Amino acid sequence: MTKVMRQDRILEILEREKSANIEDLARELDVSMVTLRRDISELYKKGLIEKFYGGIRKKRNNLSEARFFERMKLNQDKKEKIAELALKFITRDSTLFLDASSTCYILAQKIAQKKEFLNIVTNNLYTALALCENPTHNVVVAGGTLDNKNGVTVGVIPENMMKEIRVEKAFFSCSAFSFEEGTFENLPQSASIKKIVAENCNEIYMLVDSSKFGKKSIMKTFEIEEIDKFITDTYNEDLYKIFVNRLVC
Repeated sequence: MTKVMRQDRILEILEREKSANIEDLARELDVSMVTLRRDISELYKKGLIEKFYGGIRKKRNNLSEARFFERMKLNQDKKEKIAELALKFITRDSTLFLDASSTCYILAQKIAQKKEFLNIVTNNLYTALALCENPTHNVVVAGGTLDNKNGVTVGVIPENMMKEIRVEKAFFSCSAFSFEEGTFENLPQSASIKKIVAENCNEIYMLVDSSKFGKKSIMKTFEIEEIDKFITDTYNEDLYKIFVNRLVC
């Protein structure tokens, strides 16, 4: 389990349990106390958790917004480069889907600043708000149950809605990328809605920063052959062998 996955898991546990004993947490995550204390220190410095004697708890003020935007800051320079590259594939009057990732949020900011007259569907409220800064865009939010940790709508309502919507280009990120098997997600609901959108789009654009290379997670999402363009921040020889002219970096 990578550091990012581990810290996400800690936040998920705190969202469910409200607080956690450090020794119990180390056993559940199957990590050493040294590793866990390092993760706790980083989460505390980011303002995402509070510490008390022998344990930790989620921060009481606006954890959902803090968590999303703190996640956006991870490898932000790489995400900025990827979003700028992705922007080149977006043309006026196109119909797009942007997933709930922080990379697509950055792409949405750039779309609002530099593109006009697009039809855009998303299941992320922050992404929708960023797009609405430009009144020429028609923005559709897939409604449903709100995941208040990330500002994302989840469940059968957005999934059923996306079954009826057709888009030309879908822009996705992922939790992990395996050179042999393709993309993975940490959460089943993230994988589910992406698969539904993929069935109803013409092209899949995968936006993946290099920190996710050579890793796997819980839910397999896309095979390598399903991806039309793989956009990343740095050239990688193994990636070129896999994607050839589908690689953008």
